[in-house]
Amino acid sequence: MKPSEQAAETLHLLRRCGHYLHHHWGCGRASQMRALHILEDCGEMTQRELQDRMGIQQGSLSELVKKLDEQSFITRTCSPTDRRQLLIRITESGRQQSQFFRERRITEAMELASALSEEEQQELRVLLGKLLNSWQNRPESREEKR
Repeated sequence: MKPSEQAAETLHLLRRCGHYLHHHWGCGRASQMRALHILEDCGEMTQRELQDRMGIQQGSLSELVKKLDEQSFITRTCSPTDRRQLLIRITESGRQQSQFFRERRITEAMELASALSEEEQQELRVLLGKLLNSWQNRPESREEKR
């Protein structure tokens, strides 16, 4: 196999692994899990602050917040200082769900990585870190950040 074919095959496999993780890891509710973790770590925040932390569109956040509220994982109240702002706070049920997500993610990570020995996992982390560092330092990447 030519070096160019090897590079293409490597990136193809990496993309397939990323696709699998994106669609199958994290209980299928990655956005909910992320929002609950943020709220658990930060406490009460405005809907706008949560949107900024998550880096998602207003409409996506509204749908996410609605789902979390329907499941009683959060409460929404009007800000006492600015009635236009909604304050979001995680509930005890939300904390339990967040903890479930954290534990489940650890278990799944261990299961998914179990095909590799500890040494192979370490080597893969080093190699992936090297790739990511290289990609982030490409001139195109630096221009995108501006």
